[in-house]
Amino acid sequence: MASSALSRPVRIQALARASAIIDVIATGDEAGVGLTAIGRATSLNKTTAFNLLASLAALGFVEKDAHTRKYRLGLRCLELGRQVQQRLQVSHVARPVLVDLCRKTNETVNLGIPGMLDFRVIDSFVGSRVSHGRANDDWRWMYHCTALGKAFLTGWDSLMRQSIYDSCELTGLTPNTITDPYTLEAQLAGFRERGYATDLEEYEIGVNGLASWVVDGLGEVAAAISVSGHSSRLTETVMHRIAPDVVRAANAVSTALGGGEPHRSPSGTRPG
Repeated sequence: MASSALSRPVRIQALARASAIIDVIATGDEAGVGLTAIGRATSLNKTTAFNLLASLAALGFVEKDAHTRKYRLGLRCLELGRQVQQRLQVSHVARPVLVDLCRKTNETVNLGIPGMLDFRVIDSFVGSRVSHGRANDDWRWMYHCTALGKAFLTGWDSLMRQSIYDSCELTGLTPNTITDPYTLEAQLAGFRERGYATDLEEYEIGVNGLASWVVDGLGEVAAAISVSGHSSRLTETVMHRIAPDVVRAANAVSTALGGGEPHRSPSGTRPG
């Protein structure tokens, strides 16, 4: 199988195979790479390679030339590459917004960026009395049970969400965790309407959170901003009160990245 930049074992074999296919196509010329060559380079049989290529094409990661029947990298790779470039910009742009939100709420404020199977927190400010930033590349979190994660899911289209559901187990971490994708989809529809997502002790008992997603100049979800705190302080009533501040923060960062203001004011709504 083609070499990969991944330094840790991949638990889901199909994703490792898909990554190997992308690596092979990325080294091809402008004409693209044929199915036989891809199978040979990745040690996959033609049926397996063809099925994976069909999925990658549906997701936009590869495209197939209708005449030569060869494969090239798709626009989705270009979009993600641009997002990686913008990632360095996101933290710089968002930092003053995060500090301001932290001071307003006196709770922990986080900035997250999406990955394929999970997301990373790249900046965090802890309470207005001890306002300081910290970042750790090992802070990886699941999408379905956190406010930040559900903000990403809310901002993505149905194909992207289904890819997450198919690839990641919706693990129940507390009695409040939603583990059924249909139930989660119904909740996300409400979040989409109000412009922010909530986590009510779904990742950890005693911790609530709310988050809103950030859109870049390509119209893609580039990041998300959350406020989290102990459920005794960050009650549903408090979250309802500070939700406009979180949405304004996400809008401010989105505008700075060229994405405009994707969210309306959530006034008159209640978190659920």
